[in-house]
Amino acid sequence: MLSTQRNQTITALCLALVLCLTWSTIPAQGNQTQEQQGEAAQPADKQGTSVEPQETTETQTPDTAQDTSAQPSAAGPRYEFSLDFGNRFESNFQGSRDMYRSQLDFGEGPKLFNARFQVSVPKGSNTYFDRIEVRLNGWGGEPYNRASVRFHKDKIYDLDIDYQNVQYFSSIPQFANPFFEQGLLSSQHIFDIGQRYGRARITFLPGNWFSPYVGWDHTDRHGPVKTTLDTGGDEFLINTLYDNRSNDLRAGVNFNLGRFNLLLEGGNRYYRDNSETLASGFQPGNSLARLFGREITLNSYAADTDSTARIPFGNGIAQWRPVDSLMMRAKVSYTMGSMDPVFTDVVSGNFFSRPMSAFYQGQRQDILGNSKRPSIYGDFSAEWAPFERFRLIERFNTYRFHVSSNTISNSVFFQVEPLLATGILEEFQQLEEFSEFLSLNNDVQELQGLFYITPRLIARLGHRYEHREVTVVDTFELERNVVIAGLSYDFSMRNRISAEYEYGMADQPIMRTDVVDFQRARLRGRFSPFQTLEFNGSATLFDNEDDDSPEIDFTSRNRDYTLQFSYNPVARVSFSGGYERSNIRTNILYVVPQTLTVDRSRYREKGNFGNAFVSVQLVRNATLSLGYSGWGISGNFPLNYHRPMARLEVPIDERVSLYGQWNYYDYNEKVQPFPQDYRVHHTVLGLRVNLDR
Repeated sequence: MLSTQRNQTITALCLALVLCLTWSTIPAQGNQTQEQQGEAAQPADKQGTSVEPQETTETQTPDTAQDTSAQPSAAGPRYEFSLDFGNRFESNFQGSRDMYRSQLDFGEGPKLFNARFQVSVPKGSNTYFDRIEVRLNGWGGEPYNRASVRFHKDKIYDLDIDYQNVQYFSSIPQFANPFFEQGLLSSQHIFDIGQRYGRARITFLPGNWFSPYVGWDHTDRHGPVKTTLDTGGDEFLINTLYDNRSNDLRAGVNFNLGRFNLLLEGGNRYYRDNSETLASGFQPGNSLARLFGREITLNSYAADTDSTARIPFGNGIAQWRPVDSLMMRAKVSYTMGSMDPVFTDVVSGNFFSRPMSAFYQGQRQDILGNSKRPSIYGDFSAEWAPFERFRLIERFNTYRFHVSSNTISNSVFFQVEPLLATGILEEFQQLEEFSEFLSLNNDVQELQGLFYITPRLIARLGHRYEHREVTVVDTFELERNVVIAGLSYDFSMRNRISAEYEYGMADQPIMRTDVVDFQRARLRGRFSPFQTLEFNGSATLFDNEDDDSPEIDFTSRNRDYTLQFSYNPVARVSFSGGYERSNIRTNILYVVPQTLTVDRSRYREKGNFGNAFVSVQLVRNATLSLGYSGWGISGNFPLNYHRPMARLEVPIDERVSLYGQWNYYDYNEKVQPFPQDYRVHHTVLGLRVNLDR
């Protein structure tokens, strides 16, 4: 897979270089001055942003891209081209490769970090399009890459085609690993799944009062998964080939009628899961304990899933301003999911069934079922300003769904040996039928009033009511009332302070960790003594107590403080940084499974996070950037994480610049005798090209 991705990257780089070499054959615009050409050729980012994919991936929306694109001249088409590519080198890697891949997973070799090509023509001069834009991000073995193509014809159509590929890897050696403390660092739960997303949507008559659209979305997930199977009194390692896909077909229409806007959409999702699971070879299991003097072992296991689902859905969004002082919004979504699971597995070995009180040496199981899940979501809000210094905000949110399922399970056990009887049964068949029902209703109603005491001083007072109802066999309800208060003051355009407070009370929890009685306070401020210096800070306090449920006795406390600054003393130098401190404490009673006794779980965490960056513009517009970010955590799970970086970018001319960047990652856990640490150096040498003709 890695070689294929590198070949794709090299192909993309060659194509980009061909475009660069043939650029001179494209005639320049006749009416563009030399000064305008120089401005258009300046690099897009003089401060030297990081070339890591998460920092350089383009996040501009199609609408934003349309608004910011330069208008073509009347003389002819305009061509824009930008390219950011390079090579990443990895050196001095130490520690757990699995933990590194689970958190970062950046690869070596040639990388196409960003590429953009756009052609714009004067409106009306081309029959088929006014603008074509192509974007590429993160190609070359990176965990995330994207490609998109957009066609636009003013007031005729917008066509968007988008492709994304996310490589999800997770292998935490300590997670659910009973042999970790014995030195076995190979995880029993490994996910290496490729997730691909495709999207195509065409909108007709964009900007018109009536604008219909149709779209198609595709998602597929495929890859190996290693996990455990809990069967027959023990756990065994199995390998699954994960394979599922879904296709969404949708159509909708936008109505833009001035004071009233409406979007109506309907569609269908088609889903299928064809995952397969295998395990071959003798396994003694995770537990070496004997049951009634006999070992529990696995010889082989095979399972097959063939499940399908069909989910019709509908969405509606409306916005209405009948008068200038009143704005009303509404959003409603409805789905009706129906799934037909089909599952078959065959297992052989030596197992024990507690319900049958018998040993058996094999089992075949066939499961057929059907489940339905209708759901509806609604969000309604209104904002009314009856007076100049008073504003009323009302919001109601509801989410309701239920799941009803019917399942038939046919199990055949082989070589059954009951404990309380003599002899061995060659086969024993067990046919079972299950019917399950679950429902959830959650409603939230909130009313707030904003009082403009002065043009700069605003007071806020409100109330929120929450009602939740869960039905499984019995019905459980939670009702919560929350008082909301706030105050904000604008000293000037650059200086502001605000305070918020909430006090909530609930009658009883539904889940053990539900928040019952809580207090939340938040203080935020911005201070800028002069234009080149700015500070931003916040303090958040949260306390939760559950005095009405002594069998749970769940309490939590959270303190969080942040401070950030930016300073630009001169045009060529800029500083920025921040610091955050957090303190989390939770306590809850629980039942110890092995002894069935009650004990208390205590979690403590104190965290410190900081970062600092400086950017200096050197001679001939060269830019040097230095930075550091890191955090240290103490408590139940102490760790340190350090991430220094350095970057130098040197323009060759107005359109081309070379850069080099160094990153160091030092992840260090402080609690385990066999730590999941890693340390690695990354160096990137790259080239940035910006052309505009």
